[in-house]
Amino acid sequence: MNRLFASGLVAAALLFVPTLAGPAVAAPAASTSVEAAPTITARGDIVFLGRDPWSPSGPLEVTVRNPGSTAAKGFFVLRLPANADLTLGGDCRTVQGTPRTWLCGGAELPGGGERVHRLTVASTAAEPVFGVQAWGSVAGRDAAGVTDEFSDFRINWPDRTSLRLRATAGPVVNGTTTVRVRVTNTGTFDIGGYSFTVTTPTGVRVAAPACADSGRMVGVGCEILRPNVLADGATDSFDVRLAVTGGTKTVKVSLSPADRYTNKDTALTLRLSGSGGSGAGDATTPPPAGPTATPSPTAAATTSTPEAAQLPRTGVSGSTYGLIGAALLALGIGLLVLRRRLFRG
Repeated sequence: MNRLFASGLVAAALLFVPTLAGPAVAAPAASTSVEAAPTITARGDIVFLGRDPWSPSGPLEVTVRNPGSTAAKGFFVLRLPANADLTLGGDCRTVQGTPRTWLCGGAELPGGGERVHRLTVASTAAEPVFGVQAWGSVAGRDAAGVTDEFSDFRINWPDRTSLRLRATAGPVVNGTTTVRVRVTNTGTFDIGGYSFTVTTPTGVRVAAPACADSGRMVGVGCEILRPNVLADGATDSFDVRLAVTGGTKTVKVSLSPADRYTNKDTALTLRLSGSGGSGAGDATTPPPAGPTATPSPTAAATTSTPEAAQLPRTGVSGSTYGLIGAALLALGIGLLVLRRRLFRG
C-alpha cells in the first residue's frame, strides 16, 4: 500500500514539473528588448526668438546623453518647421534628400555622460510674425546609425506688446540737432529688442548712430536697431544726431514694425528749427500730465500763504457767539430766582 502511494506521488511530481518550468522560456525575449534600447538620446530645450523683430532669432540647446556603460560617439538629428532655419551650428550638416533636417554632433561621450550643443534658430518668414508657435524635434543617433525616437521642442515667435515712444529735439546749431529718444516697455513681459526708424525729408540726414543695413529705409530715412533686452517697465534712452540744412524741417520718428504694438503712441512728428523756443522739437502727441508731476514742499509753501490771504472773511465772528452765550446764561439765572420767589409767596 505504501509503495503504491509513493509511486503515485512520483508520477504526480513528474506531471507537475513541466508546468513550473514553462514560464522560463520567455527569458530570451526580455534580453532582446534590453539589447534594442537606444545607445544615444537627445532632448531640445524651448526656443524664444527675439532681437531683430523683422528677423528674430534665438538659442537652441540640445542635450545629448550616452546612457550606456561604455564610451560612444553621440550624434543627433535635428528637424525644424517651416519659416525656421538653422543659422549657427558648427558641427551640423544637412541631410541629403530630407528638407529642413540636419545631422549634428559626433563627439565621444563616456558611459553615462552628456554634452550640451548650443545652436541658433532664426525666423525665415517673409513678413514679421508675432504670437506664433511651432515645433521642432531631435533624436539621438549612435555611430552605427541607430536612431532614437524623436522628441519635440517648442519655438516661440515674439508676442505683440506695447511700447511708449517719447522724443524731443533741441535747436539746430551749426547745422546739427540732437533728438533725445525715450522708449518705455509698458507691456507685461521683457522684449528682446526693437526697431526705431527716422523718416527724413530732403535736407535732413541721420549722422549717428549708424543706420542698419537692412535696406528697409533706403531713400526715406534710417532704421536703428536696439537689440538689447528691455524689461517690462524699463526705459531705453538714447540720442540721435541729425544733420540739417535748408531751414525748418519736419521729421517722423516711430517704432517698427507697426503691427507689433498694441498701443497708439509709437510714432511722433518733430519740428526742427534754429529758434529753440517753445515748440521747437516738441512732439505732436504730448506726454501725459498729472501723476508724473510732484510739486516740491517749497513750492507748496509759497503758494499756500497768498491763497489763504486772499480768501474773504464771511459769517459771524467768535466774539459775537460769546456775547450771545452770556446773555442766555443771565436770562436763565433770572428765571430761576423769579421761580423761587413765586414759590415762597
